[in-house]
Amino acid sequence: MKLDFCGIDFETACPAKGSACSVALVRVRSGVITETMHSLINPPDWMTFYANFTDIHGLTRKDVKEAPTFDVLWPRMKEFIGDDCMVAHYAVFDRGVLEGCLAYYKITDKLPPFQCSMLASRRKWPELPNHKLNTVSAFLGIELNHHEALSDAIACSRIFVEAQ
Repeated sequence: MKLDFCGIDFETACPAKGSACSVALVRVRSGVITETMHSLINPPDWMTFYANFTDIHGLTRKDVKEAPTFDVLWPRMKEFIGDDCMVAHYAVFDRGVLEGCLAYYKITDKLPPFQCSMLASRRKWPELPNHKLNTVSAFLGIELNHHEALSDAIACSRIFVEAQ
């Protein structure tokens, strides 16, 4: 199996699907990480940064005020992704954020297909007590700064490769 894909992780400001405030992309070729991309994202002004979300990832409105909005960042992301399948840990979340951001800005690009490293880890290591990113990363000895988008995207990519 040729393992070429793009790992992705979003952090969000609030429950709104279009509230991405950070994104990381990880290009994997033949199972090896070859390139990464990370950016803060300035979500729409009306989207409040919830304190419990900031408590998780540490980002505030002040941190992203100079960052590009998603619609400005998307062309660069789209070029990075190319024709790759996306891989995320709990892919339903990250796919939903991407879908929400595209919808908010009325961007009609087709969503790439998604695979889930959490589901892959459940199949490969059913004996684990849970399959959260930090649990699987610790099990595999993957360094993780949890809820930092680039660290999470690297970890999910490495988990997906190990699970194959």
